[in-house]
Amino acid sequence: MALSNPIAPQPQIYFARAIDGENPAEIRFLAAQVGRELSQAGLAMVDPTSGTPLLGGQEAEYASSARAIVDHELSLLRRCDAVLMDMSIPNRNYIGCVCEMTYAHLWRIPCVVVYSGGSAQPRPWLLYHAAAIFETREAAIGHLAEVLKAGAASTNG
Repeated sequence: MALSNPIAPQPQIYFARAIDGENPAEIRFLAAQVGRELSQAGLAMVDPTSGTPLLGGQEAEYASSARAIVDHELSLLRRCDAVLMDMSIPNRNYIGCVCEMTYAHLWRIPCVVVYSGGSAQPRPWLLYHAAAIFETREAAIGHLAEVLKAGAASTNG
């Protein structure tokens, strides 16, 4: 008689954050740090920047490669259990993140946001689309771990 593996796969967490115009070394450093934090909480990070096609230089190449980037990232998002979205840079336009959040909402993938709006309250559209909003990444990851483990327990029990 074969024994089934009692260890369920780790929930897959899509890590969305500012990319455009940011220092590539800092993007990789943050991904490594968040990957460790998620792993410590029993979650696996999916980094949409890994394996992303590069933008071309010419206008036609740029449009084609932009489509390839978005298609790649949406294909990853679609397979994830949740999104951890870092929107902690004050006064930053998070166009890509907002689009990812909208897709996640439509696909019923919970999106937990780390938000630093200074003294400003989160805007109505953010409140509507986010499953939860936290001021710290630690709190957001804790929430994700709690919710996803509770969900796994209810489907296994």
